[in-house]
Amino acid sequence: MSTYNPYEAPKADVSVPMIDEAGIDDVASAQKLIIYAILAYFAAVAIQASSMGPVGFLVALGALVLGLVGTYRLCASLGFSTGWRVILLVLMFVPLVNLIVLLVLNAKATARLRAAGFRVGLLGASR
Repeated sequence: MSTYNPYEAPKADVSVPMIDEAGIDDVASAQKLIIYAILAYFAAVAIQASSMGPVGFLVALGALVLGLVGTYRLCASLGFSTGWRVILLVLMFVPLVNLIVLLVLNAKATARLRAAGFRVGLLGASR
């Protein structure tokens, strides 16, 4: 007699396997810097729109620094060539283009982190 039960729930392993990549933690920390830079840019625009110009400029300057550091670290950990790193860092000084660069890099980091088994939310990755 067979022990097969057609009404039994499937026993498939549906969990995402954790891939232990070297440098994946660097991708996660650089992605957090990029996310904070994006949020700081939006905060700077909101502050400048509310007639507090100098404060908005300082927030925008801080966002630029966060964006530059995050872009460099993420490009290094994703294995971009030196030429691409320089191009992306120069593009960070162009208004609105810097936001597009940050969003594209964030999407690339999210894809790499999800492939490694991380859960990626609004403020970055967690295992």
